[in-house]
Amino acid sequence: MTSSCSPGLDSAMGNTTHDLVRLVSRVQDLPYAWPGPWGANATRNAAKGTWAGKHALLAEELRSVGVRSQPLQMVGALVPPLWPDLLSGAEDVLEVHECLTVETDWAGPLLVDVTWHPAAVRQGLPGTLAWSGLDDMVPAVQPQASYAVSRTALRTQKLALRARIYEGDQAARRERVLTEMAERAIALASQEEAGGNEGGGW
Repeated sequence: MTSSCSPGLDSAMGNTTHDLVRLVSRVQDLPYAWPGPWGANATRNAAKGTWAGKHALLAEELRSVGVRSQPLQMVGALVPPLWPDLLSGAEDVLEVHECLTVETDWAGPLLVDVTWHPAAVRQGLPGTLAWSGLDDMVPAVQPQASYAVSRTALRTQKLALRARIYEGDQAARRERVLTEMAERAIALASQEEAGGNEGGGW
């Protein structure tokens, strides 16, 4: 899947916009996986990843073309509206989600979230398809709180935040629900491929 800006924007925004849109689309095409790699290289090699891994890879790819980004951590409900049956036993479980703020000259900071692969978004999971590079993407988690975190402290800050918000068996229930969510998201892609609408690969 490849998105592009309208021709009238070409001269105003130049190649940087096209690079941004191209790389966002390319990383978004990778399947969501849990458990899965959360580092950039591991995600690239596996051609799939967690939301942490996909955004680490995107940040690295954007740096290679001179586009600046910063990690953004969001806290919100783990279970998306598409799967209300998963709320049973997990309605109180929050997720510490990772995405990016991308700095642009034409629109200022933009929220970029490539968590769910296109087939999953087309079936109703939160996300943005055919992104223009002009406005915020829809985040995979509806944020109740957001935190700007330095890239060097991203992992340690995330673990500390989890330790603060999880009580009792919430962390264990999160693991179980995320595994089920990943399996369902992959099934959505498989159904679409069976219908002849195959996505791209890394």
